[in-house]
Amino acid sequence: MLNFDYLKNIPELAPLHKLCDLCEQRQYTEPDSAAINARKALEWLVKAVYIMKGVEIPERAKLYELTVGDTFTDFIADPELMKAVHWIRKVGNLAAHDGKVTRSDAFYSTLNLYNLVGGVLLKLRVLDSLAPFDKTLLPTCQQRPRIIVTRADQTPEAFAAGIPAANVSAAPTVAPGISWDDISEADTRRRFIDLMLREAGWELVETEGEVVGGKACVEIEVDGMPNTTGKGYADYVLYGDNGKPLAVIEAKRTSKDPVVGKHQAELYADCLERKHGVRPVVYYTNGFEIHVIDGLGYPERQLFAFHTKKDLELIMSRRNSRRDISDFSVKEEITDRYYQKRAIKSMCEWFNGRHRRGLLVMATGTGKTRTAISLVDVLQRNNWIKNTLFLADRTSLVNQAARIFQKLLPNSTTTVLNDKTTEVDPNARITFSTYQTMINYVNTDQKPYSVGRFDLIIIDEAHRSVFGKFGDIFRYFDSLLVGLTATPRDQVDKSTYELLHLEGGEPTDYYEYETAIKDKYLVPYEGKIRGSKVVNEGIKYDELSDEEKQQLEQVWEYEQVNKDPDEEWKPRNIREQEIYKYIYNVDTIDKMLQDLMENGLKIHSGEMIGKTIIFAMNSKTAKLIVERFNVLYPEYGPKFCEQIDYSINYSQDLIDKFSLRDTLPQIAVSVDMLDTGIDVPDALNLVFFKRVRSRIKFMQMIG
Repeated sequence: MLNFDYLKNIPELAPLHKLCDLCEQRQYTEPDSAAINARKALEWLVKAVYIMKGVEIPERAKLYELTVGDTFTDFIADPELMKAVHWIRKVGNLAAHDGKVTRSDAFYSTLNLYNLVGGVLLKLRVLDSLAPFDKTLLPTCQQRPRIIVTRADQTPEAFAAGIPAANVSAAPTVAPGISWDDISEADTRRRFIDLMLREAGWELVETEGEVVGGKACVEIEVDGMPNTTGKGYADYVLYGDNGKPLAVIEAKRTSKDPVVGKHQAELYADCLERKHGVRPVVYYTNGFEIHVIDGLGYPERQLFAFHTKKDLELIMSRRNSRRDISDFSVKEEITDRYYQKRAIKSMCEWFNGRHRRGLLVMATGTGKTRTAISLVDVLQRNNWIKNTLFLADRTSLVNQAARIFQKLLPNSTTTVLNDKTTEVDPNARITFSTYQTMINYVNTDQKPYSVGRFDLIIIDEAHRSVFGKFGDIFRYFDSLLVGLTATPRDQVDKSTYELLHLEGGEPTDYYEYETAIKDKYLVPYEGKIRGSKVVNEGIKYDELSDEEKQQLEQVWEYEQVNKDPDEEWKPRNIREQEIYKYIYNVDTIDKMLQDLMENGLKIHSGEMIGKTIIFAMNSKTAKLIVERFNVLYPEYGPKFCEQIDYSINYSQDLIDKFSLRDTLPQIAVSVDMLDTGIDVPDALNLVFFKRVRSRIKFMQMIG
């Protein structure tokens, strides 16, 4: 008999039982296999919860994302069970990638899995009670394989379908009522900290009090504590290869605020500094929250994870080499305008004041990217940063920024991350990525970057939604953070200022549209309102010509054939919202193109239309615009007017060509890709062939 045998009595849980049984059978003889099967069982259970809650699981969702999502955490609603979840996930990941799971690790995975599975079943009222975990039942030798028959329909879906909706809704309020054996709170905390250190690449010394260079050592005796014996025992000391302490860790109960251990950790650091002549970085933690005092003058802050040895060595080096930024000089070939230089100096002085986050507000077209490049250059020369991460919301913006950085900072190595490229330089000084790509790097168990990998993160178009949807990026990396935005400072959301620690509601520096016009760095736009009755009011049958009525009647016939059989159908007008989404009007497109070619700004003594962007509503509309242009103006050839959107292969090549003077295409019909952040200095005409309801977005598109 084994602990998980009770699951045999629930046929819908046969697949889960198989995984749990393998975990229990192998926890002693094959710890890695046991941990992997525990993780697979967790994944099965998590998917069942999502299905029961009626929440669709994203196609490429990682287990980490699912377990930290509100759908799952709100359902579990129990801190002890969530500790079990993360232990199983972390140790399973360790087994899959490093194969260094110990018997003790596997035992705790088995115990945690038993209580997690039982706890969920108790919450769902599938079980009335759960027997305490019995260690005496655990096999300690190779077991004869047990054959467990599962049916094809025994999936998480099949199990979820049998749980009453009322039980699912009530689950968060049901106390699981499970026993955690005689495992002490201190032992649980210690195991989590050990695991986090291993994730950060630290090898642990098992013998208490033993000091080994380059490793994480436990229960290290220190002299000089303010007590009767003058001695103390640091929970962990992380040593460099030279035998000098890089960091000290004080651990407190998981039920306590880790700040309780702050002063004690600082006293240990004092003792170690007196002995070794170097002050270690100070951590204090309760096994879940980690706080750090790095000795660089910053107030304490919370971290996502421990630093690697390389991270800590860099921090220690910075203590000796970093001084307040005093060289504010910028290279004129990068930024030569007064407001750009002022913005760079303002940000540097802000950093000198030990602030870690700032915001630059600069009107679109006034050189945010160049200002960012000069800022990186100044911070590098003053030995404040080594590695930079540049984030933007679209691949085209990331690639554009990378090209400009490469051109203006040729001595800094660069790499661009994207889902399709495997050729990534992990040691590049400047890394470029979309938010979505980087969140995939962060929201995974096997993280390729440490928390201290980047010294500076630059975020293009900083606003609330970035911090909401992609906030894990900024919680994970322990870095300086500079936000760039073209949104006028009085329209920047209050929460954006708060997230960038600008409590006063003012950016670090700003240069806005009106000032740029006055300084003649930007030119004002001249708006020409065009429209058609169809676009503005829709299509009304009674107002159509006989020929047009026939066309609309064909639409009605189509709708009658394709309607729901149970629905009543009657002839109807077409609402304005349906134009260019459901109904496509060629006549309006032709009139727009003719108006553009006759009245748009021209070059070459008025012989050719200037570079033009037509903002279309969707790809089908964009394609139709290009087709109609080629019908109306075949003399210009097939490359004069091109569709540029995400449906076009190698669209970035078209963007690159469009941005060059005297290079076709001359007219770009864009869906989203050219809306913001693209540099086309020669653009003279913008045609808004779609509604733009946001004034901020409208100004960005003009810029």
